[in-house]
Amino acid sequence: MINFTKQPLTINPAYNDSIIEYTSTLKGVTYSNIYVGTNLFKTYPVAGIFTYNFKPIVSVLINNNRFQDSIIPDFTNAYVYEDNTLNYNLQPVIRVYNNNTYEETIPSWQFIKSVEQLVGYREKSEVEKSIRILLPTNNKTDYFLPYFEGYPNDFAIYGIPEGATYNFKNVTTISESPTFTAETFGTHRVYLSDGGQNEFASNFLGLSTTDNLVELWVNGSFNSNITIKRNNSRCGVYLKWFNNTGSYSYWLFDPIYTETVQTKTLDDLNGEWDNLQNVSATSRIAGKSATRTLKISTRYTLQEKEYINSILTSPMVEMYVDDKPFSKTDVNKFVGVTITDGSTPSTNKSTNNKLDLTITLPAIYTQTI
Repeated sequence: MINFTKQPLTINPAYNDSIIEYTSTLKGVTYSNIYVGTNLFKTYPVAGIFTYNFKPIVSVLINNNRFQDSIIPDFTNAYVYEDNTLNYNLQPVIRVYNNNTYEETIPSWQFIKSVEQLVGYREKSEVEKSIRILLPTNNKTDYFLPYFEGYPNDFAIYGIPEGATYNFKNVTTISESPTFTAETFGTHRVYLSDGGQNEFASNFLGLSTTDNLVELWVNGSFNSNITIKRNNSRCGVYLKWFNNTGSYSYWLFDPIYTETVQTKTLDDLNGEWDNLQNVSATSRIAGKSATRTLKISTRYTLQEKEYINSILTSPMVEMYVDDKPFSKTDVNKFVGVTITDGSTPSTNKSTNNKLDLTITLPAIYTQTI
């Protein structure tokens, strides 16, 4: 029999260590094979204990889409979508061998496309919930979501079992959503807006123009709270990024920004061999390279701090190409950008913190020799 002395939790962040330790009652063990799909990993015992870390392979297997979002919501069809690119069910075949035979076990561990930090994680990990909303939380029950009217926005729920029913109750406006049935186990994304059709989603949750306390109910039982802060429509720079909790976040930055175009000469081409009266220049350039950056800023409250600060470490940030609200999103509306500089000094009592970002836009094409 294979016995685990250390193993992952029921649900695990894919980008943290996921170490297993195990022993075997088989006599004379020599090595162990771990099969994940067609991949084989071999490990040897130290003092009779086998050790293996699943982080390297899980972080690859869970990220086939490279953090890109493949869903374009269409409210004429639905505003709840299943998205199983955000989670992964690991079922490795673990075998322990001696010279003549082997024994095996096939455990099952769930992973979400997230990362956790040591500070605060132990408190959260003590609260084990199989269904959770992929937003920042201290207790896996209370969540916060900012929502900018007129721009695409959604939140994700992980772990609703196949065939389970779920719905939302807006305690603030005494509204209740239709009841949905999960077709598969995994992650469900709930869209508040597709950009163009904003009020349709508002009627769906009955959102007021203030903070809304929305409850998630699964199979007729309360699961968690989401405080949705609805912000009135305005112009600005709208960013989307993949956050630490394993889903997508959105934020509308101020409409006033600084734009800089910086150029650099690629090379000088010298050598005009002729009399001076026959030439117009003694050198030419091979061309220019150019980059375009935006310096943007925003204010945020202490309640919004954990939500927005995850942009600073995000592996994928995109900018909405429209700076005005109520323009329906499509595959061309978001373009990838790079955060080249970011700072957000804050105090633990401040209610009006500032975030400054410098983002580099897609490369500028230039003419070269």
